[in-house]
Amino acid sequence: MLPVIASIVSGLIQNNMHKVADAVMDKGVDYVEQKMGIKLKPEGEATKEDYAKWNAEAAKHEEFMAELDEKSRQRATDMQMTAMKSEDWLVRRFVYLFAAFWAVMACAYIGFITFADIPEKNLRFVDTILGVVIGGVITTLLSFFYGSSQGSRAKDDKK
Repeated sequence: MLPVIASIVSGLIQNNMHKVADAVMDKGVDYVEQKMGIKLKPEGEATKEDYAKWNAEAAKHEEFMAELDEKSRQRATDMQMTAMKSEDWLVRRFVYLFAAFWAVMACAYIGFITFADIPEKNLRFVDTILGVVIGGVITTLLSFFYGSSQGSRAKDDKK
């Protein structure tokens, strides 16, 4: 990492702007400056006022992203409502059939590995797949049909 970029990232982290620092490291200084409409300075050149301004711009960007997420959810809802009006029984029930398929597959996998004699050399793969099934498939299905967590809902209510 170039010393200038390291200095910028260090200053951002010290001023609790971790997401912006991550974006600088992942996508570069030019990308962050263009997205947020600011000019980043190395740690020694930046003032407290600069960091306050950058923090405000970062907050605006996060709000913009939240707005895009809401629009995306609304489009998905509209698409499902349109599908429910279809004459085709598969189109109307696809989401439910898809969810049922993955729920059955997840339960079958969990049941299988619970009672199967897994060779020692394969345990890491079995555990990784189990993590994906529980952390991804089951969590996503529950979140889709029953909504988000209480903590996430409380965070959204504060906005």
